[in-house]
Amino acid sequence: MSRPDRTFPTLNAVRGIGALMVLTTHAAFNTGQILRGWPGGVLARLDFGVPLFFVLSGFLLSRPFFLAIGRGERHPSHRHYLWKRALRILPLYWVVVCVALLFDPANEGLGWEVWVRQLTLTQLYFPTLLPQSLTQMWSLCTEVAFYILMPLTAYLLAATRRRRGLHLPTIWARATVIAALGVAWQAWFAHIPGREGHYLQWLPGWMPMFLVGMCFAAVSADLTLRPREHVLDRMGRDLTGCWILAAAVFAVACTPVSGPRTLAMPLGWEAATKVVLYTMAAGFFVLPLMFGPELEGRVRGYLSGRIAFWLGDVSYGVYAIHLFVMGVLFRALDIVPFTGHFFTILTLDAAITLAVATVSWRYFESPILRFKNVRWMVRREPAATQADLVFQEQAQEQGARR
Repeated sequence: MSRPDRTFPTLNAVRGIGALMVLTTHAAFNTGQILRGWPGGVLARLDFGVPLFFVLSGFLLSRPFFLAIGRGERHPSHRHYLWKRALRILPLYWVVVCVALLFDPANEGLGWEVWVRQLTLTQLYFPTLLPQSLTQMWSLCTEVAFYILMPLTAYLLAATRRRRGLHLPTIWARATVIAALGVAWQAWFAHIPGREGHYLQWLPGWMPMFLVGMCFAAVSADLTLRPREHVLDRMGRDLTGCWILAAAVFAVACTPVSGPRTLAMPLGWEAATKVVLYTMAAGFFVLPLMFGPELEGRVRGYLSGRIAFWLGDVSYGVYAIHLFVMGVLFRALDIVPFTGHFFTILTLDAAITLAVATVSWRYFESPILRFKNVRWMVRREPAATQADLVFQEQAQEQGARR
């Protein structure tokens, strides 16, 4: 007998944490703070927010598919799944692209082909520099590639001829092989010279993080369908221990073993090491929020509170808007990039970006999401199955709305 499904109320806060990490590391980079001692090394590695996004995406997006596979039911509608992803990502993204290309002076004179690449999220696949105020969008290109391939990946991980349901050892074994290929991708393409190549940012090199989320999703789905004691649940009860491990691995990633702090091309072993360390740290960080008790303890209480949930709601806006705001601040305050003023830029950028992102979520992004269940995008299901799907969708949105 299956047990009531979880709602993952703390995961939305992880989105907000990741977005603030990305904002902070970009403020540190653009003011030159990343080059100043060991604190600079830590600030340089706060791009760790991106792996958090990737692990969460792997978990939350694949879990309904694993639940369907485990029940032997028809898979969720691919059309509806992609429609919801498009509604969540594209409207604000297109607005930010247009604003950045029109109003950032550094982008003046860029040709129509740049507009096409940016608006279609294909800029990562051309050997050209990314436009100002939009360099962070590389991770969105990688996310979108994962969105498209995720259903197929879930079926490849779980497919088996001899038994129905989810066979976790098979899923983990296949995921390990694909992840190893991703690490090899990073090690190999790190040797390709040129500052305008984006091979290290393509999906294959970041698949280990998505796969950790997918493996966690498969285990979580299986535990819902066949309740029992599992090692991940036991580990998830020890939030402090998991976060100590995550912090220890992240501390190692802050050292030179993960490559240069700047945009200089890393050596092959450095690029591979960084991906492995980021994957491990992200996995340990989110594990006690996906397994173990959902709301037990003060930390989980804070992470499921109103402020944390608000940060999660506006996290995509923070991610998309903050670099344009930062450029405006440099020009308005007459600060030359890479010459300091880290705390000034960080404080003002965070305050303004959070305000703009809040308005965007309340009056632009959230209203658009009301169209996610339009009739022509939703597949008709039997009443019982439809009720399960509605609950799964509500749980996913409550836990990590993006």
